Amino acid sequence: MKSGKFITVFMILAVVLTMLAGCSGKNNSTENAADNTASTEPANEPATEATNAPEEKPAWMTEKFTLKYADGGDSKIEDDMMKAFMEKYPNITVEHDKSITFPPEPTLTAAAAAGTMPDVFGMKDIPLAITSDWLLDLSPYWDKDEESKQVYKNLAEMAVFNGKRYAMANFQFAEGVFVNKTLFEKNNVPLPSYNWTFDEMIDLAKKFSKPDQHYYGIGGPWGDLAFQEWVPMNNDNEIGWNTYDGEKFHFTNQQWIDAYNLKLELRRTKVDDVMTGEEKKKLWGDEGSWTFQKGHVAMAVDFSWNMGWIPGEMKKGGAGDVDFYPMPAGKAGQRIPTIVDFVGVSSTTKYPEAAYELAKFMTWGQEGFLKRIDIEKAAGQPVTKYPVADQPEVWAKLEANLTLPGEKEVMKLMSNAVPYPIVPGWNDFAAWDTENKFTEKLMSGEYKVADKAKEFEDKVNEFVASARAKMLENQ
Repeated sequence: MKSGKFITVFMILAVVLTMLAGCSGKNNSTENAADNTASTEPANEPATEATNAPEEKPAWMTEKFTLKYADGGDSKIEDDMMKAFMEKYPNITVEHDKSITFPPEPTLTAAAAAGTMPDVFGMKDIPLAITSDWLLDLSPYWDKDEESKQVYKNLAEMAVFNGKRYAMANFQFAEGVFVNKTLFEKNNVPLPSYNWTFDEMIDLAKKFSKPDQHYYGIGGPWGDLAFQEWVPMNNDNEIGWNTYDGEKFHFTNQQWIDAYNLKLELRRTKVDDVMTGEEKKKLWGDEGSWTFQKGHVAMAVDFSWNMGWIPGEMKKGGAGDVDFYPMPAGKAGQRIPTIVDFVGVSSTTKYPEAAYELAKFMTWGQEGFLKRIDIEKAAGQPVTKYPVADQPEVWAKLEANLTLPGEKEVMKLMSNAVPYPIVPGWNDFAAWDTENKFTEKLMSGEYKVADKAKEFEDKVNEFVASARAKMLENQ
C-alpha cells in the first residue's frame, strides 16, 4: 500500500457581501496532478470552488536508492520478481544479496557483525532474529495497509510478540501424503478417496508391508512419521502442532502418547520405511536414496515443496505415477499442517517504508503474488507453495496451474490449515534432546513413552519459558 505525506493547500477566495461563503476543494490524484492547474478567477467575481495543490509523492517513491534483498528461493525467479518490483518503482534499485545462504542464520549473523545486513531477508529462526535485534517493527506499515487485513488471522499473528510485528508470513508449504498410484494398482489395492481417515491410511500401509523385498507401506519426512506432531490436533481442535497451545506443550496428553507409540509400532513391524543406508547402496548404489522415489513405498508423508520434482522424477524413472493427498482425517476432520516461511525488514534499513513494500511484493501482496504465478509458470515450475491471504483472484489463478488432482483437494482445506508455530526455545530443547539422546532412547525402546512424557514435557516448557523471558528482555 502506498503511503506518505499528502499536503493539501486550500485556497479560499471569498467576497463578503451580506453573508460568508465557505468552499471546499477537490483532491487531485498523483497521476493527474500534472494536468490540473488552478483556475484564475476575475478579481470582481467570487470563487465558487477551491482548488488543490498537486499531491506530493513520499520521498521513497521519488529518491533514487538501492535495497538489498536476500531469500533462499530459486535465484532466477527471485531475480525476475525483483525486476518486476523495479518496473513498478523505477527510482529503486534492488540487489540480490547472494552472500546470505541457506540456512540463513549463520550468514545473517556474519552480516550483522559486519554491518552489511540486507534490507529485506528471509529467515527460519525468528526468536534468534528478535534477540539479535535484526528486525524492524513493521506495525506502523502493516497497521495502515488495508491489504494486510486479507492475511489469514492465525498467520498474521504468528510473528507478533509483545505488540510488535517482527516479520510477515510469505508462503505456506502443505504437509500431505504422496501416494504411489502405480504401486496400489500392482497390488490390486483400491485407492482411497481424498476425504480418507487416519485409520484407513494405517490399514492401507499394513497391506504393503513386505520388508524382505524392501517394500514398505509408509514413510515420513527425514525418516520420521512424527505422528505425535499432527495426529492429536486432527482429533482435537483445541490442540495445535505437537500439542503446543501457544505457551506450553502437553506431552502428557494421552493422544500424544498414543500417537508416539503407534509410530514406534509401525517402525518395529517394518510397516514404516526402515531401509538402511547399506541396503540402499546394495540395491541402488546410493546409501542416500529415497525409498519412496525408488517406487518401494506406497505412501510418503511429506511436504508440497517436493511437488516440483518428485512426481516427474518417479514417472521418468518408471517408479510410479504419483498423486498428492490431503492429510487423513481424525475426529476433528482433515486439518492440513503447513510450514510457513517468513520475511523481515532489517532494523538498520534507511528506507523502511520502501523495504516493507518490497517484502510485501515479493511474498503475500496480491499484485506480487499474481506476478510470481506468471513467472513460475513461464519457468515451468509446478505449484509447490500456497498463499497466506484470502485473495480469491490469487487462489483461482494458482488452482488453474495445478498438475496433480489431489492438490485441488489440499487447496480446499487450506483455509483451515494449522501452521507449525514459532516456538521460542524449541531449538535449545532440540539441542538438549540430541545431546542426551532422549528421542533416540524412545525410538530404541530403552525409554517408554508414557514413563518419560512428563519429564520430556517439563524440559521443553522450561526451555520455552526461558526463551520467552529472554525475548521480552530484548524488546
